[in-house]
Amino acid sequence: MNIKRRDFLAGSAATLLGAAGGCSTFCGEECYPGWKLGEMDIHFIHTGQAESTFFIFPDGTTMLLDCGYVETRKAGYAEAIPVSPSDRRRSGEWIRRYIERLIPRREIDYLMLSHWHSDHVEGLPDILESFRFLNFYDHQYPNVGLYSIGIDPAGFDMVQKWLPEAQKDGMKLNSFKVGARDQICLQHDPRGYYQRVFEVRNLAANGSVWDGENGVRDLAAVHVKKTGIDKISENLLSSAIRIRYGNFTYFTGGDIEGNLVNADGKSFSYEEAVGAVTGPVCACKTNHHACPPSMREGFLRSIKPKLILSSTWSPNQINDVTLERMTSRSIYPGDRTIAYGYIPEFKKGAYADRAFMRDIAPEGHAVIKVNPGGFAYRLYTLSTEDESMRIVGTKDFYCC
Repeated sequence: MNIKRRDFLAGSAATLLGAAGGCSTFCGEECYPGWKLGEMDIHFIHTGQAESTFFIFPDGTTMLLDCGYVETRKAGYAEAIPVSPSDRRRSGEWIRRYIERLIPRREIDYLMLSHWHSDHVEGLPDILESFRFLNFYDHQYPNVGLYSIGIDPAGFDMVQKWLPEAQKDGMKLNSFKVGARDQICLQHDPRGYYQRVFEVRNLAANGSVWDGENGVRDLAAVHVKKTGIDKISENLLSSAIRIRYGNFTYFTGGDIEGNLVNADGKSFSYEEAVGAVTGPVCACKTNHHACPPSMREGFLRSIKPKLILSSTWSPNQINDVTLERMTSRSIYPGDRTIAYGYIPEFKKGAYADRAFMRDIAPEGHAVIKVNPGGFAYRLYTLSTEDESMRIVGTKDFYCC
């Protein structure tokens, strides 16, 4: 989708303000400038207890992708990775307050849950105190639980009990169709100025992968038939999407990792199969928090991101195995930037002399702001010490 800037700008000037609102500024030039019509914002929110991403699309359409909560103190991680800004609130509360600063509406157009693990879903009740969702997607509906092993029951049960009530309140339950590009759409672009340069492609879910054309490969079904084992890791079953805006592309795939068996009885990397159909992107979120079984060479060689965002709530999620792979110029050439929400001091000390540290961005909330038309983008790193949205670093990128 190569877009000429003059073609895009010819029509966009007349577009009405999107539903997310107009220009907003939080605290002056050194703080995050807010969203403006025509921009796309991707907020990768760091709390130290969860993974959550909030999107504002170019017309103001909004989407929350995952909203988790892990009691990291009980898990023994809180000393290494503290709750941000503080442990006075749960991660879901901090995420809700973050989103409240971004948009005046108390409706969010889309909620998408990548899979049934607590660090991706259990913060949802706190969001519901302020926000109503209009559309819902997960990786399995209506075949809930198909193949799944390792579901976190608390978050799963909570969502299943909530869905009928949300449906009564007007939320639409949708089946995530692998390969579709007409499910996550712009809702506030009546004249269609952004529709022709924007797309969300459903790449994978529940072990099925888009074939790159008009079909779907159900790799999980083949695996089950060949092995006779009908249970698959919940991480592997995560949904994955690719967002395009002009020449900008972004991949996010939950906790995808692991292997399946093909019809010939040979084991293969499911993550690599997803990467192959994704193709090169400008930016991505790490699969499974960049734990060593994820972000493998074949996947990275396919997607070649310039910017990689990674959620951290356990010190094991910052490790030299995946850092070496993600920064290796022998896997794919060119500069790249790795943005973690937080890196423990003992990890910084252990890795101080390692070459991969040159590619590490400042820690904090990572925000990608894509310029109108999708020709360039900027990474903002925002402080997690408080709720000021103060900028602690920026870096500019150009789309190929």
